[in-house]
Amino acid sequence: MCVHWMRDTMPDTSTLKFPAPVNDQWDYLLSTIWSQMVHLVIKFGGMLDSERVYRAFTLVLEAQPLLASRFIESSDPYWESIPGLSRDSIFTFLPVDDAEYSLHRTMTTRIDPAKGPQARLALIRGGNDSLVLSVNHAVSDAFGVKHVSGLLCQAYRGLEKDPGFRLPRHLQGDRSFYPFLASFSPEILSAASDACGEQSAVWGIPSTPGVCTSPAYRTRVMEKPQFLNLKKYSHTHNVTINDLLLSAFFAALCPEIPHSPGQQYPVLTSVDLRRSLPDHHAPPLANLSVAFEVPILAQSFVEFPSLVGDVHHTMLEKKRLFAGLGAAMRLQDDFSSGFYSVRERLRDVERRTHQERYPKNPFFSNTGIIAYDSVDFGTTPTVYAFMAPPVDYPPGFGVTASTYGDNLTLASGFCADSVSPILVERILSRMDEHLSMLTG
Repeated sequence: MCVHWMRDTMPDTSTLKFPAPVNDQWDYLLSTIWSQMVHLVIKFGGMLDSERVYRAFTLVLEAQPLLASRFIESSDPYWESIPGLSRDSIFTFLPVDDAEYSLHRTMTTRIDPAKGPQARLALIRGGNDSLVLSVNHAVSDAFGVKHVSGLLCQAYRGLEKDPGFRLPRHLQGDRSFYPFLASFSPEILSAASDACGEQSAVWGIPSTPGVCTSPAYRTRVMEKPQFLNLKKYSHTHNVTINDLLLSAFFAALCPEIPHSPGQQYPVLTSVDLRRSLPDHHAPPLANLSVAFEVPILAQSFVEFPSLVGDVHHTMLEKKRLFAGLGAAMRLQDDFSSGFYSVRERLRDVERRTHQERYPKNPFFSNTGIIAYDSVDFGTTPTVYAFMAPPVDYPPGFGVTASTYGDNLTLASGFCADSVSPILVERILSRMDEHLSMLTG
């Protein structure tokens, strides 16, 4: 049994190939420009069995071979499984004195999707253990990352009782937008396209152009008393937590970005298409979250409750008209000319952005609740968990929210040689202040 757990490679299997729909192709192309790593960070009140964690992760990759694949560029791109992956390519065990430094290093390390694999796991051992599950956005959105973590927990607990435990192989199914777009009438799709609109470059966080050599993260935690007050306000005033967070993000940005009061400014936000068809069993490991712009009116003086009301009504209309479907249609249309054509257009946009200093509209994403069964490792208690977004390269900037238990975490990935860490901390702090004042 010990020899079985200590093996340094995954078993060789025949090469598998999986379609790479346009949603994967888009995030792959973005990953050639900047980091597209999505992380789930889990902190424990104790220590895990490191060998069992590794063994559990190999079972996850065997059950979800798409994670153990590389992206193959072609006129019809696809994923190809990598046989015989080494232990070092998928798992790192770090007994350290400075756990926070190791966490930072782990979160700022990229995976090249053309080399693969698309997921890796790091176990950081300080006073207690921390686990970082990192997945390339080219293969999955945050929903899929949480699903993978749930499989890891299931395998870890299963191996404790049965060393021969296995996870069932997961069939990928249709990971494209097609099942969603095919389920709505042409009239609804036309309205969705209008609701999504065309993206524009209007405003953005001041940044220094150049190569990102200092990727960084900052987080801010809203703990139980404040978060419970926020949920109470949400229910009392019939607005969503996302409305409150998006409003706080916009209000926190305004003092940092030159703008004109009385004009509307867009914030990119994301929606999970899985919600548009709750009865459709979409593959969890897929890129089914799409982004669209939300126009918000800038005011000379921010009256936050009024701002929340405006954002709520705007988001209601976006949801009613299925703006997310419009975003999916736009991406499908962009790729109608083929993978290589989109790649060249994206490279041209990147060059022009650096040369002509185009701004990039800020981005806010609420990745939602991290369910307990996604971080349940049995007898070792989980004390804290959060999602961390990709590192935004200049001129991009964004904040991601996630919830575990009664804590809400705001996280931002950015380039410290382009955007000041003090500025990022100021934005996160200002978001917290707006929400705190709102709930008393």
